[in-house]
Amino acid sequence: MTDATRFQFTNPAVPKAYDEFFVPRLFAPWAARLLDEVRLRPGDRVLDIATGPGTVARLAAQRIGPGGRVTAMDIAEPMLDVARSKPHPSGAAPIDYLLSPAAPLVAESAAFDVVVCQQGVQFFPDKGAALREMRRVLKPDGRVGIAVWTEIERNQIFAAYHAALRATATPELTSLITAPFSWPSGEALKAAAEDAGFRDVRLVTTSLPMVLEGGLDQAVRAFAATPVAPGVAALAQDVQSAFFARVRQEMAPLLRDGSVIGTMTSNIIVELC
Repeated sequence: MTDATRFQFTNPAVPKAYDEFFVPRLFAPWAARLLDEVRLRPGDRVLDIATGPGTVARLAAQRIGPGGRVTAMDIAEPMLDVARSKPHPSGAAPIDYLLSPAAPLVAESAAFDVVVCQQGVQFFPDKGAALREMRRVLKPDGRVGIAVWTEIERNQIFAAYHAALRATATPELTSLITAPFSWPSGEALKAAAEDAGFRDVRLVTTSLPMVLEGGLDQAVRAFAATPVAPGVAALAQDVQSAFFARVRQEMAPLLRDGSVIGTMTSNIIVELC
């Protein structure tokens, strides 16, 4: 079984590539989708857990306006460095970026109107404790939104990377790329949230395209945005060459008018009190 906790953004080069390749093409559209589900209101106090480079936090700050406040937490200081380096959106709520694990959260109980977590829960060492912490810091009438990818086969860009690793690289690296897609099912996610004290949990499964405009060349470069990339860079040069050649081969069926376009599918659970 994949140890998803090893999928970490601690190598300083990875967050920069992540911000360049994955944020605009993958996580920004999904941030909007997640925030649509929790129905932000002007003046809300929002907690964004596993904020990464602050994609969800900045969009939430724009939506709730200057009367609200966003607290954005992550366990990876290199990711927070990227988030803090970005210009603050005009007319947006202030954002506090804090170093914090998911459990325990560095936050008071019943402090937030909204808690969101985009593609983070699957990496937490103690998922049940993290969900209980979300419940603890949420106001009694608050709202929560949590997004977790479905299985890797339904996420075509990463399925192609996985196939290329499986054909050329070590079993350890091949397993590691599956970490973001390791939650068993949407129903399991919903059940875990209910076990943590959430009620009236709604499960939504939806798909969006991920577009790499630079075609196969960009698909190769974008691999640097994954925490698997440093492991591949440590392999022998002939193995690296074989891997990237196989990436091109696996991505070729997704090529449309010069862009690689792959469907990404996520489970989203929402509780609206």
